[in-house]
Amino acid sequence: MYEYLYDSEAAMAIGRNKIRQFTDAMTIQWANGKNEARLTPGSGRFVSHVGWYAEVGRDDEFDRFISQAGIPQMEIRHPRQGAAAQIVRHWNLGEQIRFFPVTSGPVATTVAASLSPRNIAATIEAGIGLRWGRGEGERSKMAVRGYLQIRRPKHADAGAPDEWLLYPRLVQISVRSRMTDELLAALVDHVRVCEIADTLVDRAKHPDVIHCYELALPIGPGQEEQWGKGETTTVLPIASLHPQTIDLPYLRSLWRPDQVVELALRDWPDVQAWAQEFSIGGYAETAGQSPALADDAHTGNEAMAANGRAAYVDG
Repeated sequence: MYEYLYDSEAAMAIGRNKIRQFTDAMTIQWANGKNEARLTPGSGRFVSHVGWYAEVGRDDEFDRFISQAGIPQMEIRHPRQGAAAQIVRHWNLGEQIRFFPVTSGPVATTVAASLSPRNIAATIEAGIGLRWGRGEGERSKMAVRGYLQIRRPKHADAGAPDEWLLYPRLVQISVRSRMTDELLAALVDHVRVCEIADTLVDRAKHPDVIHCYELALPIGPGQEEQWGKGETTTVLPIASLHPQTIDLPYLRSLWRPDQVVELALRDWPDVQAWAQEFSIGGYAETAGQSPALADDAHTGNEAMAANGRAAYVDG
């Protein structure tokens, strides 16, 4: 006969978990010229399109914000294997956006190094969603979360300065295959600018390092390139649009609104938890995620470098 012993302190130490509910983030996607769109929904021809877009009807709050900003809609024709192409309405966000990335920055300059056993935990801790692809022809998938600034279209006063409007909820930039190289490179370049900013700001007013979310990352079309087997497909990949030379007036033009600090500090634990789920493949991208597009061209060689960078070579 065993005597049942109850240790109240041991029982209390086990605790009890709370199920984490991830906050959905509207997905922002990039059309690199292989996508076909018509800028007037319901009429006109589909032509090659370059720029950022987000699907209409996925998030009511996002739709209201974008509509009030005067952003136009367009239709993109999504090819589907074994079925007729699907025509989907999207917000046309333009060729350039500003993005305040909620991340501590990449821990390596290549996809393979970021996903290596010695770096994968640090990549997740940095709030970056990155994993090897599981679909046919997919090499990798990457996403990063942050806050979007869009440029309000100019109207009568063509000489007026650009007005950038902040959407005060997380959005998610999602890319795959070779475009992961480009998004990672854009984040690396953004860290470069933050490091330069460390040497230029008034340290008495800002004693801490410049965090990635404190400066907007201008991101848009890079140089035209040839991708695909035999490099026969012309695309415009995304790229950081930071200039090489950085000065204080430039930094001031990209400095975050005060609200971004409050948002980032609030959302950071959720972003890190989301990155963990994304990296193990447990997070389903649903908000604003359109059917898969022909947004990248596969080389047929997983170790091939993109744009001269040894993107898939661990080092």
